[in-house]
Amino acid sequence: MAPDKVEEWIREVEERPSSAPLIIRFIAGRLETLTRRIEELRAENIELVNGRKVEEYERRITNLEYQLELLKRQVGSGALEPAQPAAADTTSLVLFAPSGRVLRVELAATELVPAGVAASFLGEIAPDGQPPYLLATSTQEELLFVFDTGRTVTLPVTAIPAADREKLDWQQAFLQEPRASEELAVALPISRLPLFEFCIQTSRRAFVKKIFKSSLESYLANFYLGTGVKLQLDKMCSLVFGNKTDRFVMVSQEGFLFCSDVDSLPVAIEDVLKLNPTDHIVSSFILNPKSSLLIATYNGKALHRDAGWVEQSSSFKSRGQPAISKERREAGTRVAGAAAVDENDWGLVLRSDGKLVTYTMGDLFGSGSLLAGHSPAQVLGFTTFRVPGSGS
Repeated sequence: MAPDKVEEWIREVEERPSSAPLIIRFIAGRLETLTRRIEELRAENIELVNGRKVEEYERRITNLEYQLELLKRQVGSGALEPAQPAAADTTSLVLFAPSGRVLRVELAATELVPAGVAASFLGEIAPDGQPPYLLATSTQEELLFVFDTGRTVTLPVTAIPAADREKLDWQQAFLQEPRASEELAVALPISRLPLFEFCIQTSRRAFVKKIFKSSLESYLANFYLGTGVKLQLDKMCSLVFGNKTDRFVMVSQEGFLFCSDVDSLPVAIEDVLKLNPTDHIVSSFILNPKSSLLIATYNGKALHRDAGWVEQSSSFKSRGQPAISKERREAGTRVAGAAAVDENDWGLVLRSDGKLVTYTMGDLFGSGSLLAGHSPAQVLGFTTFRVPGSGS
């Protein structure tokens, strides 16, 4: 604030006293700005003296090194441990329950058989009164476990001991131990995190939150993601990576679809689909233009639709696009799972008789049935996977 400027203001006030309030407000605003900047500089100076800035930079470097290591696992870098390349040809089927119990089955590409039994339960199938969640992923992956409290834990897939595929037993399961009354809600492969801009968090009652990658990295560093819910009786459902031009799809148990480009999703928790009180979200995923939609029902139907069939939702809180006719819904048809697939993918079904059965997409596209020859059984869970080396 130059001295000649001050003299000019004094003369202005002497000649036109009515201008005094305006000049005083200007000076007050300028003083406030300068004071705030001084405080910021003082805080930065204190951080430098205390080493806090250095610690922040070190955290950023550590995070970048972690992301680099995740990418190395994806591309098979020579920096990997000697034992890991052997796992590149295997897929790990991970089954997990709310109580934190986790089973892992290794599926070698050479052992996969269309309509073949990949594994079988020895005793109970649903340890916590509900079917376990299914995830098929690369054995070289890193998993992010998220509890319904928002707490997170990461560990390599290989840290979970491989179970006897012919005698799956929850009593022998690995335990990712919950704290207090929390439940394990999500398991997500995170090696490809650096390739995406966002992580979409969904709840069972169709609440959605879009998380920027930079924010997600900060959350993971603090081992806390947030619950992603607003309603007391709601629970976290899923996490999906995506980029802003991708199409994000959710499917409810009663067969209603929500579809939106990722860029349009809310950054604060918001309900985007109007569900019936008895309905809830069972699957969410990114649907690419060249992919197909496959919906598995509890009574063993495999509903196949082209990506172009899925309609963009006109607004939030709409009823969604029905994938099941009203007559079938009223007759009790319900969705066990859904996914975006193509001809190179495999499907895996958990049946009510305790068998885990694999299918090629060609089988399912053609027959439309997940229980051919096994009509007494029901579908309790459904997931898909890509055999390593068969495509992107």
